[in-house]
Amino acid sequence: MQNAIGISRKTTAALLVISAAGFIFNSIIYIMLHLKINQGLDIAGLTDRMSVYAGVSTIFLTLFHFAAIATILLTLRVAVKDSVLQSFMFFLSIISLVMIAGDFALCSDIVKEYKAGFTEGLLSEFVILYFSQLIHLIFLVFAVMLIVITAKKSLAANGIKNSALKDEAIFLDVQYVGIFTAIMGLVILIALSLITPFWAIKKGIITLCIVLLLPYIMIVAYWILLKIREKITEWYDEKQLQDVTKASFISMIVSMAILAAFFLIQNLYSSFALMSVIWFPLYFFIIMLVFSSIVLYLNKKTGE
Repeated sequence: MQNAIGISRKTTAALLVISAAGFIFNSIIYIMLHLKINQGLDIAGLTDRMSVYAGVSTIFLTLFHFAAIATILLTLRVAVKDSVLQSFMFFLSIISLVMIAGDFALCSDIVKEYKAGFTEGLLSEFVILYFSQLIHLIFLVFAVMLIVITAKKSLAANGIKNSALKDEAIFLDVQYVGIFTAIMGLVILIALSLITPFWAIKKGIITLCIVLLLPYIMIVAYWILLKIREKITEWYDEKQLQDVTKASFISMIVSMAILAAFFLIQNLYSSFALMSVIWFPLYFFIIMLVFSSIVLYLNKKTGE
């Protein structure tokens, strides 16, 4: 396992250097495209010349994300202690990876809409594109930390084969990712509700929620896979079961209050049509935040 982590870490480091250069190149292309569109200039020459190079940069950036995710998962597998930082890096890596596909779709839409003469919504699309680049940049910075951390973790975890400690660590990492996912989901839903037209939210809400839930789905799937591989017969130990039971009970009470609030809003404010579209994602992310936070709180409180 230590050899696998070492190889993965070195691969990630090599791809990081190439991807950083590709990221800078793509960002410059996006800025040049934005400037040309603002000035009403022809963009055919730019897109024809740079599309192949931008595509190659995107391929290396994608490979780098896969290598980084592999490194994170391998490190989580041997970890005997939970880590907020690595949980956040896993969450960020999935979001950043998904947004690479979003970058391609956005650029294609921007070019098509500009050539067709539809310029009204281009500014909002560029804002999303720049936000996506910010996510990539943050992940590149955290990737440097990942390489350093995995080097230390490999040495620290060498020879440790305590399955119970590893299971406890990944269990808590799942809760961290759940919290990050819920916070991101709530922030994006609130932001979209304030600045995005109703028809656009209604059109993209399902896809958006699936994308936001991917980090949590993947870490849970990884946790289950580890349990199967380690042949752990009990899904929860006694302490985890108590924490999950208490968190479930409190979450149920909170969910009843939230559903009652949504019911009142929909009936008292009939003009608030947005609630009919976002009520379930809003409810889901709030409950996820409550549940994961309580499980973490109870676990840390008991462990003190």
